[in-house]
Amino acid sequence: MTRLADIHCHILPYVDDGAEHLEEMEQLLNEQTRQGISVVCATPHLRHGMFESGNEEVKHQFERARDYIRTQKLPIYLCLSREYYCDSHFMSLLEQGELLPLGRGKTLLVEFSGRHTLDIICHRLQKVIAAGYQPLVAHVERYPAVRTGIDAVRRLRELGAMIQVNAGSLLGREGLRQQLFCWELAKHDLIHVVASDAHGPEYRPVELGLCAHKIENKLGDAYAQRVLWDNPFSILALG
Repeated sequence: MTRLADIHCHILPYVDDGAEHLEEMEQLLNEQTRQGISVVCATPHLRHGMFESGNEEVKHQFERARDYIRTQKLPIYLCLSREYYCDSHFMSLLEQGELLPLGRGKTLLVEFSGRHTLDIICHRLQKVIAAGYQPLVAHVERYPAVRTGIDAVRRLRELGAMIQVNAGSLLGREGLRQQLFCWELAKHDLIHVVASDAHGPEYRPVELGLCAHKIENKLGDAYAQRVLWDNPFSILALG
């Protein structure tokens, strides 16, 4: 089976709409272990007016997660970043350089809303790149402006952005339209990373292992290895 790295998940408690408490964090870590995920990057939201936990609070919860991993001897390497909502607050942080990239690299996980047009998305991605970072667009299948067709995703890639889709979307958890769109992107090799975007044991659970089997069956082991391990590991720059 393909090795698994999950570089988009909300397993830290008390900092966003992910794990609600320590017990849920522990359940998510145990489930990631059960599914064979050996590298995890926690990515709590940062969105002005909605998810505003500062980096110090996020780091505190991160250390609690690391303590649990050590105590339970879980075979997980855990690192920390954020999922950045591309609003004016983020643009200000970008100018100041007060950001937590994925792993040891220079990649930022960035998200948009359903209200953003394709032009706005492209403009803000260009700002991220101009600031010296590599943008990884979170759950690209959720944006109506991008879901118009694969040419929109090709435009993002031509700008220099990387593309992430959710395991749950490939499994049909978010509806048929998103599922078909994700598989179309996969067929045209437009996806860099598949991640869980896990939020809890029940709401948006860890399903990366099940998704890995689906990808292997449909597109082969080599493709699954690339989007579930090789690319994520490279983005984290852990080697």
